[in-house]
Amino acid sequence: MQLSKAENNHHTFEPLIKLMQVMQKDPLIHEKVILLLKLDSYRRRVVLNNWLEQLRVRNASKNLLDALSCLFDDKTAADVLTLISLNYSPRRARRARRSNNNNNLK
Repeated sequence: MQLSKAENNHHTFEPLIKLMQVMQKDPLIHEKVILLLKLDSYRRRVVLNNWLEQLRVRNASKNLLDALSCLFDDKTAADVLTLISLNYSPRRARRARRSNNNNNLK
């Protein structure tokens, strides 16, 4: 059975869509992904691998792990960075930094 072009595109973009949804819901993840995407390819993969391991130890959802795993791919990472830059929200960034600072104080 062969997938139609629309179905194939949906499967191609599904992890990217999930990642963008997770980032919209969680400002801290949004900020971490931005920092991750600013790294060169090798460092991004090392940091991402470490982050995913930490999330697995904390029993993070499979959806989150799958969504973040798509960032191992260089083209996907570049596409996500482009999408983020087109949808940048200074208010969301400030909220994420404040939340992160509050978590560090605990």
